[in-house]
Amino acid sequence: MSYGLNWGVAFSLFLLTTAGCSSLRTRLSRTASDWRNRTAEISCYSGGKLIYSGKTDGKVFSESNSDGYTFISAEDKKLKEVSGDCVIKYD
Repeated sequence: MSYGLNWGVAFSLFLLTTAGCSSLRTRLSRTASDWRNRTAEISCYSGGKLIYSGKTDGKVFSESNSDGYTFISAEDKKLKEVSGDCVIKYD
């Protein structure tokens, strides 16, 4: 009985992780292909005042549990991270 239960738990975990990974992989590949070569203007505000303004060299990334954004700056080709109320306008 314990062999069947362990096999069932292992199989369930396999299905959950496989489905999640393929979904994530599909979403990331679609995002990368759609926005890889598109530049954007990004402006970030704090307390209603402009704290950052610049152009990106491609896609702006953001994690779902964060108010921050990561991108490559078109001006100096450096990786930058900003946080705040940001407006992103893709070209």
